[in-house]
Amino acid sequence: MDSPATGQPGEHPAQADAVVGGAVIQPRDKKELASDRVQNPHEPEATYAAKGQGEKKKEHVGYKVQVAETVCEATLAPGEPTRNFLRGIVTHPAYQSDEAGAVQMEVEQAQMGLEKPPVEYVDGAYISAQKLVEAQAQGRELIGPAPPPPQKDGRFTTADFQIDVEERTALCPAGKTNTQCSRLEEEASGKVSYRFEFGAHCHVCPLRDRCLGQDQRHRTLVVGEHHTALQNRRQEQRTPAFQQRMRHRNAIEGTQSELVRGHGLREARYRGLAKAKMQNYFIGAACNVKRWIRREVWKLQQAASVLSASVPAALSH
Repeated sequence: MDSPATGQPGEHPAQADAVVGGAVIQPRDKKELASDRVQNPHEPEATYAAKGQGEKKKEHVGYKVQVAETVCEATLAPGEPTRNFLRGIVTHPAYQSDEAGAVQMEVEQAQMGLEKPPVEYVDGAYISAQKLVEAQAQGRELIGPAPPPPQKDGRFTTADFQIDVEERTALCPAGKTNTQCSRLEEEASGKVSYRFEFGAHCHVCPLRDRCLGQDQRHRTLVVGEHHTALQNRRQEQRTPAFQQRMRHRNAIEGTQSELVRGHGLREARYRGLAKAKMQNYFIGAACNVKRWIRREVWKLQQAASVLSASVPAALSH
């Protein structure tokens, strides 16, 4: 739910130090401030969030909402209302990531006695190597596109290399195999990654300009221990079969529009996260009730049509 940030044109933070009660107050740069800082004293729990970059960047102060609904993979009859119903709706601080919201969704559903679905359709914000491996270990399918790797100056990314973490080998776009592979482990977190180096292969490579930066002598790649799962998904998502399955997720976009336009999801009527959560629970319940009523009315109409078609046939006898 979005609450647009406000401000007066031309206002700039003071640059000079100030002395208050003998203490020196020094302004801090925006980058030094915590993401959960207070944006509005009248709504201290509403935080700042930004999505996208450049012209597509969207900013707001408020909260975020994660929505989960059931998926009917069968083809609906002409005019048949949706068979999908909301299964969960989570409201959380805007500065938190979508992945954190997804974790909270799992916790709330578990508290209600709901098991994880065997197939879950998500967008790229919820896909990571770790999540793909976890879903596979649980015997579930996590269907969604893997986000593209970061790219700098149009050079080759990790997606252009065939990497086999288990065998400690990597094949570059020029068809050369890595000369060295090192296992790295962060002491604090225990996070494991692997560094692949291509050494002398890069010195006379015809693709050097598309692969190396100005001051690089050879290409080095660092990937996570579960990179193979991420690489497989990036290859799979290019196939027509995967793209056909992803059509089932399109319904959630219509649901978002229904919640916003028909139920005022982005209009917080009350202040505070707890009250915003309660409002959104009621919105989700109202949406489900309306969907159920539409389906029941449609079923009655179908039954009436069948009955009216059978009556003349019975009279003809």
